Amino acid sequence: MTKNLLFAFAILLMTACATDTKTEEVAVVETTIESTLTLEFASKNPDVVKEGTAVMEQEMLHLSLADNSQSDFVGKSLTLNKTIEGAINFSSRNDSIFCNAPTSLMLMSMPPKPGVRPAMITANTDFYVAPMSLLKFESVNIMFVGLGE
Repeated sequence: MTKNLLFAFAILLMTACATDTKTEEVAVVETTIESTLTLEFASKNPDVVKEGTAVMEQEMLHLSLADNSQSDFVGKSLTLNKTIEGAINFSSRNDSIFCNAPTSLMLMSMPPKPGVRPAMITANTDFYVAPMSLLKFESVNIMFVGLGE
């Protein structure tokens, strides 16, 4: 009889341990973080006659280029993650910014680094652009300032 009582007690104990009488409510919260990529550009106003460091901030033109958009800036068409033939197309890949231009250009850092020569970029070539990079075309210079806020 003692064996039967111990066996019944063991079964009740195992059943009690296996059954969770507590119920928990789980709240699922969905949050959507909308992050929009924006690139900032600057170029000397074509109406300003000054050159180089003589050009003041107020004499510069500025552009904020939003993701998946196109904008005309100092006579050039710029895009971001929206490739258009004949435009200067910027794209984001692996947390980096790349550019592809329809014409050859010279790429240099601003301010210029001593001993570092500007890179000659051929037309229709993908190349990496770092913040404060100057893209020098025949008729216009466009500086990639960096990411916008």
